[in-house]
Amino acid sequence: MSLIKFTNNKLKKIVNVFQLNYINGNSPGLGDFLRGTFCLNQIANLLGLEFEIDVSNHPISKYLENSTHIAGIDYNNLEIAFQNGNKDQKGSVDYEGRLTNINPNFINDIINWLNTKDCEVLGILCTAFPSFFNHKQEGKDLINSKLQPNEFMRNYIDYTLSELGLTKLGYGVIHIRTGDNHLVNGEPIDVNFVNNIKNIILKLISPGRRYLIISDSNAFKKHMKSVPQCYSLIRKIEHLGGEGMRNEKSNGVMNTLLEFFLMSYSNAIISMSVYQHISGFSKYCSILNNIPFKYIKIHK
Repeated sequence: MSLIKFTNNKLKKIVNVFQLNYINGNSPGLGDFLRGTFCLNQIANLLGLEFEIDVSNHPISKYLENSTHIAGIDYNNLEIAFQNGNKDQKGSVDYEGRLTNINPNFINDIINWLNTKDCEVLGILCTAFPSFFNHKQEGKDLINSKLQPNEFMRNYIDYTLSELGLTKLGYGVIHIRTGDNHLVNGEPIDVNFVNNIKNIILKLISPGRRYLIISDSNAFKKHMKSVPQCYSLIRKIEHLGGEGMRNEKSNGVMNTLLEFFLMSYSNAIISMSVYQHISGFSKYCSILNNIPFKYIKIHK
């Protein structure tokens, strides 16, 4: 693999910044941000640069520890770079079972772009796909250090688990991504679609095990209330990206983050999605917390 030389002696640190708005668009969801974080961390390691993530200017920061601004970043002048980049040569976004996704053209484009930056600390939003899928624990620890629930959130997590009758590591999670048209646009969910998913879940669950149902659709969760061994939480939820968030001051932000943390305390994750790509919300939660993960594509 032939790579362009990195010649920018001034640039010392790259920061993946999660906030709602950028000069060239709005952010996607948390899963896309985490995906790009792994990608950018790998690029920083390749070039010998420091790397950090920053969520201090996003509404989720209200519920997290260690959420402080990083010196040298102008939060009013950040851009989205290489959005959804680094797809494989066939344009696929399904990387399950693969160890690498090395695209020299993508890496060279980033190096060329970084060579033009006249700053020591560069803050951007990257949502591109990683080049390597064997993620080092060191990188996971760095990202996790910025995503720790604060005392208020820890109490809320414990209260919710008690209300559900579940204990940490005592349940699996089934995460169903029905589509942003339900979460963002409020479109009703088709009963036949619900029943099809329900039938798939009934074949998946093991006797004696407990499963927490997490979904971008509260209507779907209500349909799952009647399924034995399955638990669900019906609270207002919110898309965490600027492109889909309806009310950044609502409890929906807190409750979507709650679902992420509840998933992080599970012992297994099954992810089901209508999209061509795997949900980053559950996939990267599993990676960050070393939780067994299985993906199932569902059709509408």
